[in-house]
Amino acid sequence: MLMNNIAAKWPNTMVNSCPLRSITFENAFLYDLTISMCFVLSLYILVPARIRNLDRNNEILIKWRTLASSISALVSVATYPLIMCSFDDKDGDDQNSSVLQLLGINFNIFPIVLVFAHTCILYFGPILASLLEIQEIVSLQRRSGGSSTNHFEIFNELCLSQIFDPFWPQIRNLIAAPILEEIVFRACLLGPLAHSLGSNTIKIVWISPLFFGVAHMHHVILKWGEKQSLSHILILFLFQFTYTTLFGAYATYCFLKTNSLLAIVLCHIYCNYMGLPDFSFLRPQYGRLSPIHRYRKLLIFAYLVGLAGFIWGFGKIIP
Repeated sequence: MLMNNIAAKWPNTMVNSCPLRSITFENAFLYDLTISMCFVLSLYILVPARIRNLDRNNEILIKWRTLASSISALVSVATYPLIMCSFDDKDGDDQNSSVLQLLGINFNIFPIVLVFAHTCILYFGPILASLLEIQEIVSLQRRSGGSSTNHFEIFNELCLSQIFDPFWPQIRNLIAAPILEEIVFRACLLGPLAHSLGSNTIKIVWISPLFFGVAHMHHVILKWGEKQSLSHILILFLFQFTYTTLFGAYATYCFLKTNSLLAIVLCHIYCNYMGLPDFSFLRPQYGRLSPIHRYRKLLIFAYLVGLAGFIWGFGKIIP
């Protein structure tokens, strides 16, 4: 009888109304752990062994991993109503949100602008460094009497041309990974956890990204299989876990405040593109100083201003 109810009502919960069922923290934690492990295991179970042994930037491996991750994401979305929605007519909260709405699937522009603006503030230092580098390269070429180059040509060479070069690794980094990871680790994972913890935003923000951080630890297992030193593996573990947990906490906060999956995906794409801060302007590289080395004090100040503005933006830019 229950299975018949689920089969009959599942389409309606996806697009019309999902009466929320009562969820304990233990059940939410178990569900989140399950979909996190399934996401990681899909990269090994669904990808043939002969493919898994290829270099991680190999086109064939990237395609297989994207397919495996896509299947895992679809399963996570399909099973989401089973944990969140009540299929018993006598049970469930009376509310009109569909599963798609709970997953943050909407096209509201305002949340996207807010999240993107807030993220750009954090990267104020790197953005200024890129602009100064473009200016210095153009000035140097003009002083040396070389071919006339404008600012847009240098911008295209340093920034735009790097977006999809190399092509398939960037498809993974800027399209596949942000979309699929945010569907699983934010949209699907966050709902049950938030529903079980109620309005305790701090707990939600710091518990949720732990699944995201742990899910990236399979990279450490790969390094262990490559017989790399234990110290190198430990450093990699601490770095990846810290970085992914901090980003996961920020993405979780933004999702809780905006309920916009698209905003979080674009934030993830932008952060992957910008990468970690580059402090190469502080010291010589291969015996040569960076063209923006003389602006180092200004840039350090810009990095600090960006960090301060980013912290200030919590509750101001993102309500």
